[in-house]
Amino acid sequence: MRTTKSLAVIVVVALLGLSAAGCGPELPDTDPQVRGVVTAMTPTGVDTGTIRIVWHELAGEQAELDSIDATVEEGTDVFAEDGSPITFSDLRERDIVEAWVTGPIAESYPPQGSASAVRVIGMFDAMRPLPIPPGLIEPQ
Repeated sequence: MRTTKSLAVIVVVALLGLSAAGCGPELPDTDPQVRGVVTAMTPTGVDTGTIRIVWHELAGEQAELDSIDATVEEGTDVFAEDGSPITFSDLRERDIVEAWVTGPIAESYPPQGSASAVRVIGMFDAMRPLPIPPGLIEPQ
């Protein structure tokens, strides 16, 4: 009887471990609110901070927003191009990213919001000047 109970406990613990392993970070199943180039990074902690993302035609089709100052917090899922999890400190200026925003978006320019997920999808050409949010370009 004791062996059967011990075996049952081992099986339950193993199954719980396997189910927890499948609960890792996942990309949202919706379209991102912004797609563009990381043009600035402001760290606020070890693996937290704000990234400015500005759309550029080389990033692909423009999403809902043309730019955003997105806060990357401890709960933000961040992914490399290959889909593996990374952290805020792995992001770089000139990364081309997609970002999903959660909660309210401040009506500033560029808008401000909290990212629920960020995925690197490429690298912006080092020979090109970084894009500027259209609303911040001085009229000539």
